[in-house]
Amino acid sequence: MKKFIPLIALAVIVVIGVGMVVGKGPQPEIVVPAEKLFAIGPLNVTNTLLTSWIVIVFLVGTSYLATRSMKLLPSGLQNFMESVVSFLLGQIEDIAGVTNGRRLFMVCATIFLFVITSNWFGLLPVFNAVGKTEDVGVEVFEQLASERPHDLKLDATKGTYTEGHRFAGTKMSNGSVSTIAIGESAVDFEVRSGETPGAAFDRYVVFLAKTLAGYKISAELADKPTQAQIREAAALLASTPDAPKLLLTELEGHHGDGVEHHEVVSPTLGTTVYGVDFSKGKRIALVIPYFRGVFSDVNNTLALGLVGFFVIEFFGFRTLGFGYLKKFFNFSSPIAAFVGLLELLSEFIRIISFTFRLFGNIFAGEVLVLMLTFLVPFVAVDIIYGLELFVGFIQAAVFALLVLVFGAMAMEHHGEEEHHEGHEDEDGTSDAHHHTGAAQAQ
Repeated sequence: MKKFIPLIALAVIVVIGVGMVVGKGPQPEIVVPAEKLFAIGPLNVTNTLLTSWIVIVFLVGTSYLATRSMKLLPSGLQNFMESVVSFLLGQIEDIAGVTNGRRLFMVCATIFLFVITSNWFGLLPVFNAVGKTEDVGVEVFEQLASERPHDLKLDATKGTYTEGHRFAGTKMSNGSVSTIAIGESAVDFEVRSGETPGAAFDRYVVFLAKTLAGYKISAELADKPTQAQIREAAALLASTPDAPKLLLTELEGHHGDGVEHHEVVSPTLGTTVYGVDFSKGKRIALVIPYFRGVFSDVNNTLALGLVGFFVIEFFGFRTLGFGYLKKFFNFSSPIAAFVGLLELLSEFIRIISFTFRLFGNIFAGEVLVLMLTFLVPFVAVDIIYGLELFVGFIQAAVFALLVLVFGAMAMEHHGEEEHHEGHEDEDGTSDAHHHTGAAQAQ
């Protein structure tokens, strides 16, 4: 066995080397909010929302295919789906009892299947890799040249910008870019607090020349360029065929195109610029993936947390009526009132717990996969993928189990103590037994 160790080590090194050449992703830009793809009226459709719709269509389509021609002796997809449903029903009944378990089954099973499918979909190769691009380079200029910038605030008394803003993107070749290019580097440009649009634009010229035209200048000098360096950078942009071009107001035909343009005056170049043309070749673009893990967006985990919260309260009221409120508003003694207040707070705190437990685990896994794809492609990512498959299952099971347990406790809180003591369910098992099982599961 020892003689194979060098061969195994060599194979790993070769795989890593090949991965660094053909499988290495760009320097990742970690974005917490979901990115907007398009809008349908007032509804902004983000990549996580689009993915959730795809997951729903997949689950509905799979259910339809499994049940469209059901047989008494199941096989194939029907057999698989019946096995999954039977397993989930058995687990839920073991924890909550037959009566309460079947009441909660549809909700808990749906949550489990939706969460686990969403989590595993997020591991497909197209996720965070295929998408559209937005030209960040043009956005920077538009922000600087706009009279009322969207993100930068103008101090009317001083005529300067009082808040900085950072623009980030990926350097890539121009054209119809739909995938993240291998080996491209992430870049960013920051407008400083208190900096005038003209001064920021001069630095932006140096930034463009350094990033897209090969201008040789250190990061420290590019951050505080001299007038000579700014002029050199502008000249290099003009002479490099595939570099972006400064569109000058003085050029003939600008005022005759019938289009209103925002302008910015360069103090160093002594000219007015109305735009930057990135159509010649290289550009700075922000890649917005079409598909992203559903629960890497805190809005989706919050929505699911609210669903779990209202399901628990609904079944509590449905089973116990207004008697369900006794555990929150019990004024028989000061201690009972204080305990009831804690119970009430804990009900709402569950929303936060539901939300951030799922979001934290899924988002952290997504970031880990992105970073390892950039640092050690192929080898390390395979190991993490196996771990993420397990984490995706565990998070789905935990979320569904918590809704089940809290729902069962809501339905049995007062019933066992005051009304159902010694009462047996239809299967002959006492409610006390089920309540104990739910408490143990929690």
